[in-house]
Amino acid sequence: MHPRRLLALLAIVGLAVLAAPRAEAGPSLVFDAADGRVLEAEDATAPWYPASLTKLMTAYLTFAAIEQGILDKDARIVISERAHAEPPSKIGIPVGGAVSLDFALTALLVRSANDIAMALAETVGGSEARFVALMNAAARKLGMTGTYYANPHGLPDVRQVTTARDLAILTRAIIRTFPDQLHYFAEPYLKIGEKHYRNRNGLLREMKGADGMKTGFICNSGYNLVASATRNGRRLVAVVLGADSGKDRNERAEALLERGFANPGGSGQTVRQIAGDGLSARAPEDMAVDVCKREATLQPTPAKHLKGWAAVLGRDSSLDEVTGLLARQLTATRYVFYGGRSVVTRLPRTGDYLALVDHLDAEQSRTLCDTLGQYGAYCDVISPDGLAQIANSDEETEQTVVIAPSGEGGGGQTIETTSPSGR
Repeated sequence: MHPRRLLALLAIVGLAVLAAPRAEAGPSLVFDAADGRVLEAEDATAPWYPASLTKLMTAYLTFAAIEQGILDKDARIVISERAHAEPPSKIGIPVGGAVSLDFALTALLVRSANDIAMALAETVGGSEARFVALMNAAARKLGMTGTYYANPHGLPDVRQVTTARDLAILTRAIIRTFPDQLHYFAEPYLKIGEKHYRNRNGLLREMKGADGMKTGFICNSGYNLVASATRNGRRLVAVVLGADSGKDRNERAEALLERGFANPGGSGQTVRQIAGDGLSARAPEDMAVDVCKREATLQPTPAKHLKGWAAVLGRDSSLDEVTGLLARQLTATRYVFYGGRSVVTRLPRTGDYLALVDHLDAEQSRTLCDTLGQYGAYCDVISPDGLAQIANSDEETEQTVVIAPSGEGGGGQTIETTSPSGR
C-alpha cells in the first residue's frame, strides 16, 4: 500500500480533517489556452469543492467516448430511475424516457442538468461507479494531482475536491483535444419545446469575446466559474472559485480576463508547472455560512430518501460530530470504492444521527467496511430492506434494524431506532 494511503487510513481513527483557513477571496487563475502560460494566480492549489464544474470532466469523458467510437453521435441517452431521482438543476425527463446525445450535452453544459449528468455517466461508463472510476483515472492521467471525483454532477460530497490549477489543466485539455465540441459551452440557450432556457454563464452576455465554459454552485463551494474569452485570435481562460454571488464571480472572472488581455507577460510558468500539493486531509473552506446563511454542517437527508445498499460509519447525538466522522472516514478511503452518496440521516424516533454512504451495491458496501475494519474503524453494511425499516420505523413499536454481515467490518450489529442512546 502506498505510504500516503496508509497514513490517510490511519488518520481516520484519531485525526481530524483540517479545514482550510478563511480567505478574503477564493482561489483564482487566468491562463493562455494556447500554451498554458499563467498570467495571474491566487491560491491556485488550495482545495475547493468543484460543484457543477465537475461536469467539465463528465463532458470530457463523453467527448472522448464519441471520438473513440464508444458512443455514437446519434445515440439516445436513456433516463434511469437513479438519474430521474437527482435533485435540481434538472430537466425532469421521466424514467425510461430518452433524449439525443446532442440535447444531453447541451442540457449538461448550458443548464447544468444533474439528471442528464447521471444519465451520461451510466451510458458512457455502464454505471455511476465505473464512470467515477474513469473520471479519477482521467484526472490522474492529466496530472490533476489535487482532484478527486465522487460523482458525475458535483452535488455535495465531502470526498469531491479540486483546485484552480487542476481545473485549468482540464479546461485546456478540453479546448485542445475537442475543438469541434466547444460550441456546446457557448450555446446561448437550451430549447425545450417552445421555451428557451438561458445559459447559466452570464458572462457570455456581458463580456466582449466571451465564449465558454461552465458555472458551478453549491452552498459549500460558493459560486464557481471557468470562463473563456477570445480576442484577436488569442483565447484566455479564467478560473474563479468561492465567489459570494453570481454577480461577484462574473465580475472577478471578467477582471481577470481583462487584465490578461491587457498584460500578456504573465508569470513565465505554465499551469502544469504550478506545484500541486496533492490530495490531503485538509478540507476545503466551507462557504455555506457566508453564501447560504446556514451552518456549514452537512444537512441531514430524510431516511425515506436513502437508496440501495449502505455502509453505516457511525452514530451520534451531535450533528457536528457525526458530520466530522463522515468526513474523516470518506477522505481516508478515496480510491477504495467509487460512487455512492455520502449522507447524514436522522433516526426518525430517537433523534440520533447516522453517518453513512448509500446508493451502493452489496460488494461496494462490504469493500468499504472491510477496509475500515482493518484499521479498527466502525463500519457495517445495511441492506435496502434495512434502510426501509429505518424510514418506516413506527413510534408505537420498538424496532431494530439488523445490519448485514460485512466481513471484517463488524457484522451482526443492530440499530435500535427507538433507543435514546448514541453509538
